Amino acid sequence: MKASLYIVLCAMAAMLAVSVEASFALTLSGAVVNDEQAPLANASVSIPALHRTAVTDTAGKFVFENLSAGIYTVRITTIGYGAETRTVTLAAGDAILNVALQSTPLEVSGVTVTAKPQPTDVLTSPQSVSVVEGRQLDRQRGQNIMKAIENSPGVSLLTTGAGIAKPVIRGLTSQRVLVVTDGVRQEGQQWGDEHGPEIDPLDVEKIEVVRGPGSMLYGSDALSGVVNIVKPEIPISRDGRPVFGGNLLMNGFFNNRQKNGALSLYGGGRTGGFRANVSGMDATNITTPEGRLYNSGQKEANGSGALGAKGDWGYLVLDYRHFYQRIEIHEDPAEDPAFTGFQKVRHDQAHLHADFPFPKLRLEVNGGWQRNNRREFEEKDSPEPGLNLLLHTLTLDVKAHHQPMGPVFGTVGFSVMNQKNETLGEEKLIPAFDELNFAGFLYEELGLKDVTLSGGFRLDSRSVDVKENEDPGAQTRDYSAVTGSAGLAWRVRGGPLAFAFNVGRGWRAPTEFELFANGVHGGTGRFEVGDATLKPEASLSTDMALRYASRRAQGEVSVFRNKINPYIFPSPTGETDPDSGFPMFVNRQADATLVGAEFSMQAQVAKWLILNAGVDVVRGTNNATQNPLPLMPPYRLKLGARLVKASRWNPYFSTNARIVAAQDRVAPLETMTEGYRLMDVGLGWEVPMGGRRATFDLAVENLFARAYVDHLSRYKTYALNPGRDVTLKVSVPFGK
Repeated sequence: MKASLYIVLCAMAAMLAVSVEASFALTLSGAVVNDEQAPLANASVSIPALHRTAVTDTAGKFVFENLSAGIYTVRITTIGYGAETRTVTLAAGDAILNVALQSTPLEVSGVTVTAKPQPTDVLTSPQSVSVVEGRQLDRQRGQNIMKAIENSPGVSLLTTGAGIAKPVIRGLTSQRVLVVTDGVRQEGQQWGDEHGPEIDPLDVEKIEVVRGPGSMLYGSDALSGVVNIVKPEIPISRDGRPVFGGNLLMNGFFNNRQKNGALSLYGGGRTGGFRANVSGMDATNITTPEGRLYNSGQKEANGSGALGAKGDWGYLVLDYRHFYQRIEIHEDPAEDPAFTGFQKVRHDQAHLHADFPFPKLRLEVNGGWQRNNRREFEEKDSPEPGLNLLLHTLTLDVKAHHQPMGPVFGTVGFSVMNQKNETLGEEKLIPAFDELNFAGFLYEELGLKDVTLSGGFRLDSRSVDVKENEDPGAQTRDYSAVTGSAGLAWRVRGGPLAFAFNVGRGWRAPTEFELFANGVHGGTGRFEVGDATLKPEASLSTDMALRYASRRAQGEVSVFRNKINPYIFPSPTGETDPDSGFPMFVNRQADATLVGAEFSMQAQVAKWLILNAGVDVVRGTNNATQNPLPLMPPYRLKLGARLVKASRWNPYFSTNARIVAAQDRVAPLETMTEGYRLMDVGLGWEVPMGGRRATFDLAVENLFARAYVDHLSRYKTYALNPGRDVTLKVSVPFGK
């Protein structure tokens, strides 16, 4: 394995050492018009892979100079028109791109930066991708970062109250779903059911969800998908005049009296710029149809800053972000009605992103440092935490995107990750450890007329040194694996209809928690027991999708099968720890299979009416016992309508129904839940402000205050989900 990894790294070094005559003299130019062939001024034309953007002049024309050879995805957007994407090949000569934008109220992104090493059109992605951005993100931005993707196909949320939500993709969560921020792995104590991603929900520009294994590109843990949080880029002046501005965000949630606010500032010149953001949140107890949930409030205080430079030579950005959360945990009143336990979480992250074009390749480097401190307190006035975990993480990812060799282009890269965990509290739930990961990968694409074939492989090596603790003693574990994927995307005659097929092998080594946990976990109300004999998980996933995207309709239907051998899962023993009184759970292992299907669509059936619908189905089975896997999302149907009017104010009114089936197919000793139906309504409008637009969104969730229990709520055995909630979300931009 080490020899194979060495070969991949040497192949990358050889590519970086290629010395050829410089060829940065290529130009991409063109014009943007509307559906009546009239020029569109101030349209944004961007090449995401190069972090370069041009703006059309009064004649609708744009130009990019000093480009290197390559295959690029180009995105064209402007207010009031649907986004368009084009794939452009720059080879021996300059290229011309002329695009006609069409007005449409549908909200679908044309570019994803997560599914493949280079940005790509959603229609030509081999994997299913959902993107939430723009006005859709304004409306769906919630009390935590993952609330915005709750209605995405195949995505559910494992929740602990209003403040903690973990993404569940195609029935899998926690260590099997990788959350990244601008491509950097989010590394905290992800193994806990009540440990949510430490990311500010008000400092986000776009969220992308890739459904299906992403282990080849992102490494261990991405067995069922990847959630990529994309932050705003550093602003650069396009005409030489200084750029300065900002945005004020204010969100209110009536149910738990939650108040969110954020202020962002940005500025830039011709070659460099900055961004800064501060935000805060305060919330009291959650209200259900049966009353308030005692001890369920939360607070947050977050901040971030970034400095960057950009030019024909490349792109360089250094950013830092800080996240602080204090969140109360509501426990079963029948066991302890006066419980006042809470968590304090601090997460700091620094990220260096560099992107440099060379004559024959583009070099992308991401270096990250993270410090995660999780402290869990047994009661309100506890002077010291019972559980105190400190995790340090260093990551380095290097990718070389080579220029086309005929119809073939792709990426070769390597990654390194080092982690050190310290267990500082009285509770020794998991041991102290050092972990070191090395990996190398190769990914290539073959672009034909209407068909794109893609595939590659990855080699991973992981070493874990467990420090001397009471239990276990010092020991070392070594793991290695080969993963890979192959995909096909066929855009029928280059039109709006596309077919995609993907098969991928994923891999995940057991976590230190799964191996060595042995103690009380107050956050879950369990006594957790690990199994030091657990083997790594290996998955084989296959999925097929049929997609359609036009000005009037967008949709996708997909089916998937994911076999994991062997699958690791917590299993209740039926026994109780005599000292704590908590139920005992032991990590076990068995082969498992998950199968399912997803359907989503939106269509403009009249000038003023948009209809949308979605269906999610997933079924997980323990192959050894034929019992269901625990925490499988129930079947879900979504129906909605949005009334719109294209005008100066762009008003809308929406109504959405969520119909969730009962979940009576459960693992042994798991609680069943009944089905439910919820109705949400909303309205909003925009206010023009000197070329910008302030937005206002007012909504009522659970309009009829239905009493219901979500199957993926950690409170489901003793508390209802929130009742009616009135929300107000305001975004006010300013500056020049």
